[in-house]
Amino acid sequence: MCFSATASFSLSAALIPVGVACLRKAQDEDRRYLPLATFPLAFGIQQAIEGLVWVGLGANDARLVALAAAGFVFFSHGFWLVWTPLTAAALEGDRLRRQIWQILTGIGLLYGLYFNLPLWLHLRQLAVSVHNHSLVYQLQLWLHPTRSLVLLGYTLYVLTILAPLVLSGDRHIQRLGGLVLGALLLTANFFSAGFISVWCFFAALVSLYVGYVFLQGLEPHSQPPLA
Repeated sequence: MCFSATASFSLSAALIPVGVACLRKAQDEDRRYLPLATFPLAFGIQQAIEGLVWVGLGANDARLVALAAAGFVFFSHGFWLVWTPLTAAALEGDRLRRQIWQILTGIGLLYGLYFNLPLWLHLRQLAVSVHNHSLVYQLQLWLHPTRSLVLLGYTLYVLTILAPLVLSGDRHIQRLGGLVLGALLLTANFFSAGFISVWCFFAALVSLYVGYVFLQGLEPHSQPPLA
């Protein structure tokens, strides 16, 4: 599969109007679903930004690549680490699970700052290359962890995003989590070199399921959170 500016911009063009429609419906029908409704729009913006990374690389425009790559990493290593558990917490009916998702939201915020602060202070801390038609983002962090800590970091990253989706008490989020997990397994098996970029692309693609959820209506499967 060949990832490119065209692929990113095309997916973005499909996701953004779906996201706007989802936000309008959540606003009108059930505001608890506003965080979930944001998924297609946020992924659409992220894919548009990655399209600019491709454009910058093609034009040999280092400044555009640096700015767009930092924007992409803001989503991949920041926004989703916070927004995913926050979304699950907003719709969680079980008090204990909701507290766990809230704790993961805080962990995601700290983890996101750890990734993004070096970029905000110095854009040269991020390098981008192309490998097998996909983008590879290489972050130079303040700390240089051991191999075991790198593995722990990857595990924490994946769990912070996947656990609130797969283990959510809301059926819509569970199904989205299953799709995101499938995207993860597909990426890990066939596109491991550009893991973050490709997983985000496939996750953006499956976020179209959120549009289906709002098209079908929220009430049959919604579950009000406990006080």
